[in-house]
Amino acid sequence: MAHADKKARLLRDLEGDLFDSNHATRRFFRCWLDGSYLGYEHYQDNVAYLRESLKRYGVGMALEVKVTPWVVNQFIQYMAHDAGCSYGYAQKVIADHIRALPNPLEVDLFSALNQELVDDALDLIRDEMNEYIKENESAA
Repeated sequence: MAHADKKARLLRDLEGDLFDSNHATRRFFRCWLDGSYLGYEHYQDNVAYLRESLKRYGVGMALEVKVTPWVVNQFIQYMAHDAGCSYGYAQKVIADHIRALPNPLEVDLFSALNQELVDDALDLIRDEMNEYIKENESAA
């Protein structure tokens, strides 16, 4: 597949409102995280990473900040895998696309999208997060 085809595929997957949790690319990213693409071991690795982060940082901003680079890496890996291109090429196309989006409120679109992707990833351990919150509320 030529670079032009790979770029077209990446851009097609980025069309629309990526901030909508029902966007096809967001849904397929959650499938990437749950092992639907690379298998159960990938799912187990993802959950193990998130659980360890939860144990280390607790629930809240510290957890979200610490897992953001991992989540971004997972998203780029997913996009590259889906388009059949290199990680670096996918990263460039995604970044260029985000920079070109209309932004009348002048918000940091990278941070906003990253926050959405982090939330998608944390859904894998949402029950454990809720349990962590209950345990810490009752201990206080």
